[in-house]
Amino acid sequence: MSWQFAALRLFFGILLVFVVAWYADRLTHGALAHEASAELALAPIEDPQRSWSGLVIAWLRELWIEIYQLLPGYAIVVLVLGAVRAWLFPTSLTIGAHGLPAIVALSAIGTAFVIPTAGEVPIIQTLLQHGMSVGPAATLLITLPAISLPSIWIVRRAFPPRVLGVVAMCVMVCGVLAGVLATVLRLR
Repeated sequence: MSWQFAALRLFFGILLVFVVAWYADRLTHGALAHEASAELALAPIEDPQRSWSGLVIAWLRELWIEIYQLLPGYAIVVLVLGAVRAWLFPTSLTIGAHGLPAIVALSAIGTAFVIPTAGEVPIIQTLLQHGMSVGPAATLLITLPAISLPSIWIVRRAFPPRVLGVVAMCVMVCGVLAGVLATVLRLR
């Protein structure tokens, strides 16, 4: 992909990381940062009496709890998204995608789907080669790596639902803005 796409991604990535994270913290009145600093202040200092085997057993116990609580829901969300992908990504929406309706639809879809890091680039390159216009491609470039329904599922207990909803909505809006900007600037 061109340097223009890289610059667009860098701009909206910085916007999402710094501005949206700041706004999410403001939504909780700074409680998220306060909780994190309180946990760090209460972290125990290394105890010489503690054995490595006890530490490993405690770590494995916590790992099992995380797997038991997260994995079933994560698997269900990923399977459902995989099952409905044919309806969410019809050929008419992706290959011949152009205009604001396609940008908005792909922004919502891109925000919902889980794509491995850097996996979105070859997908978008292939779609561009088959006729997708730059607006929807830029939208997917911003929304696919940022957040997904499975990632929201994983952090649902760590953040209030309102914050997760606002962050997802901000990602969608940034995706739409990126798509419109790419269309106006006629990126290549």
